[in-house]
Amino acid sequence: MWSSHLYRVDARKMGLPEATIEAAIAQSERVINADPSLPSILSLKHLASRCGVPYTDLREFVSRRATFTSEPSMPYNKFSIQKRSGGRRFLYVPNRSLMTVQRWINTHILAQIRPHSASHAFTKRSSIKKCASIHCGSAWLIKLDISDFFESVSEIQVYRCFRSIGYSPLVAFELARICTIRTPQHSPRERYEQWKAKGVNQEIYAYNQRLLGYLPQGAPSSPLLSNIVMRDCDKLLFQVAAKFGLKYTRYSDDLTFSSLDPQFGRDACRKLIFEAYAILSKAGYRPNARKSIVVPPSGKKIVLGLQVDGTEPRLTKGYKDRIRQHLYFLEKYGPLNHALQRKFDSVWGMKAHIKGLIDFAKMIEPTYAEACRQRFNQIDWLV
Repeated sequence: MWSSHLYRVDARKMGLPEATIEAAIAQSERVINADPSLPSILSLKHLASRCGVPYTDLREFVSRRATFTSEPSMPYNKFSIQKRSGGRRFLYVPNRSLMTVQRWINTHILAQIRPHSASHAFTKRSSIKKCASIHCGSAWLIKLDISDFFESVSEIQVYRCFRSIGYSPLVAFELARICTIRTPQHSPRERYEQWKAKGVNQEIYAYNQRLLGYLPQGAPSSPLLSNIVMRDCDKLLFQVAAKFGLKYTRYSDDLTFSSLDPQFGRDACRKLIFEAYAILSKAGYRPNARKSIVVPPSGKKIVLGLQVDGTEPRLTKGYKDRIRQHLYFLEKYGPLNHALQRKFDSVWGMKAHIKGLIDFAKMIEPTYAEACRQRFNQIDWLV
């Protein structure tokens, strides 16, 4: 339990100056008064003590320079995976120290902040099924997508997030640096003014960077930060949806609007999309026009991979067919032959993949999934 009196007594015993003590108390109470569930962070050294990470590591993460040199620091391992739509998605996994502090920030700060009610990803009790259920029985669907969602969130937006919940400018800046990744030289961002630093830090010169960082996909703090940064945007999109008589949800970078009115019409859809694009563009996001989809009353209603043409979300026929085919060939030819036919790297990998399909089905249609699970468990897996 926080007590300014006890803090003042202990600080005086340590011989700290009165001005420093009072400034620390004022900063702590500013955060606590804004949200009692948030931890006080007075400095980078204080954060190092709280999360158990060496101060020198945190200083390197914030300055984006290797300790004792002027060389750029890169505390991430870079990976890429194939996108279903083509191209590659780049993931950045932080090293052990950075992972530790990002997880601490995620658990003790970000998880305490509620996103907008239209956001249905990355938080407790949120799910694809819950998000899709809001659009069940709709006549019209409008589905929009944001390109490079995490990478579109800049360091300054993350800084404003931490400032808005009461942290001092320096601490908010340092938290933002810890949660973002350095923009490399010769990046396309060099062409855009919004990605260039506006001034020079005269107090801590080592903190200066020419280009702003961005949220890395792969960091544990990025999902919740993206939700928090999107709150104002979600609020405006929610208001626009209400103006058109629509429901609005967002699951990460997937935006869905729906209408129960069969007479809503394509002209109204175009107007809605135009206003939504304007809101997203002003906030610094780039709508992916190729993935914008308008589904009329006669079209198949799919939201986040689930059918929403009834009273509850259901698995699509295609999804069920995948499970049915796997189980049929497993029963007929055995796991080894099936793994070779489907070009899996191993029987164990194939088993985990099919189990994952059934586990997902259990969240949507438990009775169907239980029947599949029983057949799955009767297979002689050999592993």
